Amino acid sequence: MRRRMRRVSRCAIVPGGAWGRCYSMRRQTLSKYVASHRRFTLIKQSRSDIPRRESGRHVWPVKEDDTQSNDIDFYKTAFREQSRRWGLSEIILSNTGDGEISLYQSVNQGADVPHVLIAAGFHGEEPAGCWGMLDFLREGSPELFDNVAVSFLPLVNLSGLRTGSRLNSLGQNPNRGFTKGAEVEPSIEGKVLLNYETLLKNAASHGVLCCHEDILRHKAYLYTFEHATRLGHFSVALRDELERFFPVMEKERVDGCECEDGIIFNHFDSSFESWLFSSCSDVAACTETPGLQPFAKRAEANRYLIGAFISSILERNSIGSGMS
Repeated sequence: MRRRMRRVSRCAIVPGGAWGRCYSMRRQTLSKYVASHRRFTLIKQSRSDIPRRESGRHVWPVKEDDTQSNDIDFYKTAFREQSRRWGLSEIILSNTGDGEISLYQSVNQGADVPHVLIAAGFHGEEPAGCWGMLDFLREGSPELFDNVAVSFLPLVNLSGLRTGSRLNSLGQNPNRGFTKGAEVEPSIEGKVLLNYETLLKNAASHGVLCCHEDILRHKAYLYTFEHATRLGHFSVALRDELERFFPVMEKERVDGCECEDGIIFNHFDSSFESWLFSSCSDVAACTETPGLQPFAKRAEANRYLIGAFISSILERNSIGSGMS
């Protein structure tokens, strides 16, 4: 005659007994499995972000200028107007067939002051950095150049920016392939920039800021680079400025990178900013404003991030107290 097994309630399990040890071991095994599954899911989701960013076209209204974020002709005219007001010199690096890639520099490049490079427009679905740079010039004063030499690289991926697409018209990522032994060849835009390696390294000797966006996020984050093993004032200052506009990620994985308190620190790849930091710059940052937030707010955040970046460089080099 078969005996019926009595179902044992969890409440009836004695911690020190055989049932308790068995249940405890099963629960630990299950917990480890769940934790492992969650980690795998997070990593899988973060890796799948890349093709999601590369699909679709993303264009936003620029209400103050009564145009669209992909109106590159309007943008270039407005930027050149501000360039003349600031006395910037334009260096046309190349015409890729989709338009001219230009570097704009303050005239004090030979002065004994910090040299910084501010770049945007590597990915066509991330236009707020470009428009924030334009607004920085509109609202700022050329007196800034008394203390710092600034170079602006506002539009890199012209074909992508015109269509609101991440990649260029050849399906290349313009922010990869800059380092030796990189996993991919540099894009057509990347090759243009590499042809001006000496010019760009001199321009970015004290710091480089690249203004990016993450169109999949409601929260902001940034990549920072410092010649140290721990976060310094530079990283924290930029994170704090970003947090004035958006909530920042607390602890999450982004494209396989660990983000903590809004910062991914010293993550090296073949990107433009990683390349310049590894070869010449004192510090570097790649800010990521959240593309699921309003466009005007993202552009405004980028405008102020540029100011915070320059202030931090001036403070690092003990020149005044930064920008007011």
